[in-house]
Amino acid sequence: MSFANGAPGPYPQYSPYACQICKKRKRKCSNELPACTSCTSRQQRCEYTPPASLGNPSPAKPQPVVPKRALIPPSFPAHYFLDFASFQYRHGQIPLINIPLSPDLLDSYQDPPTTARLYFETVHPFLPFISKKNFYDHFPPPHVQPNVVFSILISCMKLVSWSPGDIPNSNDPKSASYIAIKRTLTETDLAGIFSLQLLQALILVSLYEMGHAIYPAAYMSVGTCARYALASGIDAYMTIDMSNPALTPLDQEEKRRAWWAVLILDRFVNIGYPKRPLTTQDPISDALLPADDTLFDQGIVTLDQLYTISSTPDLSMGSFAKLSQATYLLGRVLRHICDLTAERKLHQDEGIQLSNRLQTLLKVLESENQINSATAMCSSALMTLHDPNAARIDPMHLDFAMNLVKPVAEELPQSVADFLSANIDYQAHPSPLLGHWIYQAATVVGRLNAQTGDNFGRIENLLSRLEYLNRRWLVAGKF
Repeated sequence: MSFANGAPGPYPQYSPYACQICKKRKRKCSNELPACTSCTSRQQRCEYTPPASLGNPSPAKPQPVVPKRALIPPSFPAHYFLDFASFQYRHGQIPLINIPLSPDLLDSYQDPPTTARLYFETVHPFLPFISKKNFYDHFPPPHVQPNVVFSILISCMKLVSWSPGDIPNSNDPKSASYIAIKRTLTETDLAGIFSLQLLQALILVSLYEMGHAIYPAAYMSVGTCARYALASGIDAYMTIDMSNPALTPLDQEEKRRAWWAVLILDRFVNIGYPKRPLTTQDPISDALLPADDTLFDQGIVTLDQLYTISSTPDLSMGSFAKLSQATYLLGRVLRHICDLTAERKLHQDEGIQLSNRLQTLLKVLESENQINSATAMCSSALMTLHDPNAARIDPMHLDFAMNLVKPVAEELPQSVADFLSANIDYQAHPSPLLGHWIYQAATVVGRLNAQTGDNFGRIENLLSRLEYLNRRWLVAGKF
């Protein structure tokens, strides 16, 4: 049975007999009219003739065509979750499942090449987790109807590239396209579709919801990303896997970057309330950081040039690697400030160690003279570590707060001012991760100014940066 345009066609008709070629080859025949599946794929003439034992010398009466119900599409094997050891022992396979595209989703699937180009120009630079080479290698020709997963990914690329004001008189991020995508993602969940591209689409939806302050949907979506990635085993690629020769280093790198993207969103979505538990565990000490971004975009991944999260920050690391290292440290910070069971001296020593590692990474980032997601993540982690409740005004700890927060507060206003400089590539396409960092800087500067009477920086300047960021990501206007 064929599925044209991703949707089931009319009920097929079947012959009560196997075709001559299938009988001769002793193969099972699909019995479809006018030609069976085997003959169609081999481009052979398909003929149905009643068996001699059923006929007589006189011409046989035409046999009635027997309509059958549509074939039941494959379903997800429940044993994958109920008894994974049994699933592996039986060499179980997850089937390829497709579902019809909704008309609303088809409306957003327009001009895929332009959508992909815009996405890779505006969003990919600050969150490069989709392989350009793999994406374009599997790009369907114009005359071929894509499957539902690719259609969803393209629609999500278009969604996350949207900016307020793109459509006149429409600044509502909960657009018809957004709702159609969310509905289709629910349908793929019910159908049991497992795919790296579907995980990438889920990540983009979560980024869109976080960037435009669609809560609590953003928080729930990040949890869905984590569960989906864990269920599909994406987290296993944080180290090099030599057991599966079918996976190239580029394939493993793309899966690894997808898991890092999940970790980034999971930690950042919790930074506003640090005591909320994370959905994902921290990576192990020898977990690999993403490879060089430029080489990754070219489809080149060399195993001898990979860093781990324990590596000393280095200028030769790619931007996404430094963002991932900052993300790992932020996760450690969030767990540190929530840990009330550790012995006090050990707890203090861990805090000092985290602070030193974050400041080392921040110095490397500042030496690049670029404002990016890694800078924002590292700075936010530092401020969260030293002021988890955002209220360090008590005299007893004022000196401590001044010594640790003051250097960050002094540097932030000038750094954020550089955000609007023509020398910064991120001016036109900033990351939504910058919003919380600028907001934290404003609150720190405000408290220090009020307590000391010094002028570390004008809050008005920082608020103007939020207004600028709000032109791209509506979350900046919610602080």
